[in-house]
Amino acid sequence: MSTFLLFPIVVYAQINVDSSESGKLTLEYLEKSNELNLLNADSSILFYKENFDRDIQNGDTLAAIQDLVNLAQLYAHGADFVRSYDAYWEGLLLADRLGNATAKALVYKGLAWLYSFYQRREKAIEYFNLSQDMLKELVSEKGLDQHVLLDIYYALAILHRKGKNSDISRKYLDSCRLVQRKEKEELIKSNAYINAEIGYLAYQEGDYKAALELLLEQKDYFESHQRAYLVIFHSFLADIYRVLEEYTLSEKFYLSAIETSKRYKSHVDLVPDIHEHLSGLYLKLRKPLLAYEHLKKSKTLDEAYFGGRSNTNKQFLEIKDEFRIEKEKQNNLIREQRMAQLEHENKISYLQTIILIGTIFFLVLSGFLLYRYLRTRYKAEKQLMRKQQEMEMQKTHEVLNIKNKELTKSALQVIEMEEVLSDLKSRLKEQKKNPDGNEIHKLIKSIDVNTSNNWKEFEARFISVNKSFYKHLRKQHPELNQSDQRLCALVKLNFSSKDMSRLLGISVESVHTSRYRLRKKLGLDKNANLADFISKL
Repeated sequence: MSTFLLFPIVVYAQINVDSSESGKLTLEYLEKSNELNLLNADSSILFYKENFDRDIQNGDTLAAIQDLVNLAQLYAHGADFVRSYDAYWEGLLLADRLGNATAKALVYKGLAWLYSFYQRREKAIEYFNLSQDMLKELVSEKGLDQHVLLDIYYALAILHRKGKNSDISRKYLDSCRLVQRKEKEELIKSNAYINAEIGYLAYQEGDYKAALELLLEQKDYFESHQRAYLVIFHSFLADIYRVLEEYTLSEKFYLSAIETSKRYKSHVDLVPDIHEHLSGLYLKLRKPLLAYEHLKKSKTLDEAYFGGRSNTNKQFLEIKDEFRIEKEKQNNLIREQRMAQLEHENKISYLQTIILIGTIFFLVLSGFLLYRYLRTRYKAEKQLMRKQQEMEMQKTHEVLNIKNKELTKSALQVIEMEEVLSDLKSRLKEQKKNPDGNEIHKLIKSIDVNTSNNWKEFEARFISVNKSFYKHLRKQHPELNQSDQRLCALVKLNFSSKDMSRLLGISVESVHTSRYRLRKKLGLDKNANLADFISKL
């Protein structure tokens, strides 16, 4: 039974230290603290239990979760996986109640390792991915340092290497290096873990010399800084030396790995595999007794740690994952309540939409009807106004025509009077020799005055009917004299040349001459009609 390294980069397991403080903690300090925990596992377990009780009493839930995580790690290093699982499960309940994503991510990562020990690889990847997603969200939205992702990438690289997925494993190791470039110098020392893992991949792919060369470069660092990790590191060196047929060195490193595990009580889950590999080595060295002894130890330890007959682990073989089941029930209940709420909201939304559509339709219809009413009313008022204007204009024209007829009649009466007076005047002239000459002369003068008064009376009536005629005429043609204006008035009334001569007391030829001169003053050509021109004034 081969297992993985459990939490190799300790700095990433600290949930009670924020990103600003993490830079103050050196990797050496954390590694030393972890090593002391493993050397004094019983004392450390008691210490964390007391801390947990005190933190719960003080209401410091976050510190209590960290105590449970430390306890779970210690239990796991001692192969007490049931207690490790219980500690993680209790920590997950607290983290979920607290709503702390960092704490939940850390617990998910621990559970993933436990699942991996029992070859439940898919479940392990699921929990690693849950932890990874939460931490990525914290990095993106909360500004958490990216170094918190390093341990997850490293764990997934190991998991995929053990699953013979070298390409995926290398991608996660590349992600580790990418994160390292952005971090502080003291965290770069975790390169030793990454380089060691690359060496394991080379060994797995059959490039034993390259694997050995790369691992030996990291040897001094692990022997001086992280001796508990030598359980894994020396076992891999031993595997490589065995393949290279350097059996003495292979035996040395197998025995060193077993001794280191006893000393630090670290990675005891890996010891059965080491005994099995050492048994195979002794068979090649033709030492059957030693081979049998180590094979027997391997089977005994494997049964103790992972066997179904183990009192410690038989209840853990079927990891019931109570938290997941409970959470699924809670999530289903919440989902059902949410669905009921959404259905209720959808009904309300549907009714609101119907009411809104009905209101909009009513407003649009009302607006349309109001528009049609106003438009019809406007057209009716406009049409009525136009008819009124037409009627007024027609009435005005009728009145004007009546007045013009009256004026014409008056003018004709004047003409008739003029004819009578002219005849009278002629007769008086014929009788001039016999009657008194002075009296006759006075009579003729009186007749001339009456003629002038008659014209003035005609002109006054004309102006009363055509009030703006003379005004427009004078404005457009100021050069016209009084005789021209009189002629224009008679033309407007459609008087014939004969009637004009009688009214003006001149001959018809003189009327024609006056009309000709008037056309020239008005600037009319031969084709223009004088009467039409004057009627438009």
